[in-house]
Amino acid sequence: MKIKSAYGNNGTVYEDGMEIRKSVFIEEQNIDPSIEQDENESRCRYYVGYVNQAPVTTARVMRTDEGTLVQRVCTIKAFRHQGLSSQILQAIEKDAKGSQSKAVWLFAQDQAQKFYLNNGYTVVGDKIMEAGIPHHKMVKEF
Repeated sequence: MKIKSAYGNNGTVYEDGMEIRKSVFIEEQNIDPSIEQDENESRCRYYVGYVNQAPVTTARVMRTDEGTLVQRVCTIKAFRHQGLSSQILQAIEKDAKGSQSKAVWLFAQDQAQKFYLNNGYTVVGDKIMEAGIPHHKMVKEF
């Protein structure tokens, strides 16, 4: 898989990531399109993984006082369980370390918690509801 990243909400990487997010979050999980995009779109770095030039997995990140916040991690259904999202996380973590971030953190959907645990993240918070889906804060410190 080839991973590309770009800052800001314009350009091919962002557009490819949005197509994946639309497929997974809006069409599959029935998340309201009006809340899938937010006021932070222009302030994030986007990562997209490509298999045979087709965009199949994505994530976005934003620097915070707590470290690097990872959001909107998702993979097209036909490409799940192949380690592609783990590769995206590894690229994000490498970049975070390189920029002196002390941790990577996120709010994981409860159904995806095992994936993050297997990638070295620890649950640190109580359950919150986001878009009608239970999530927990998870952290990976460096």
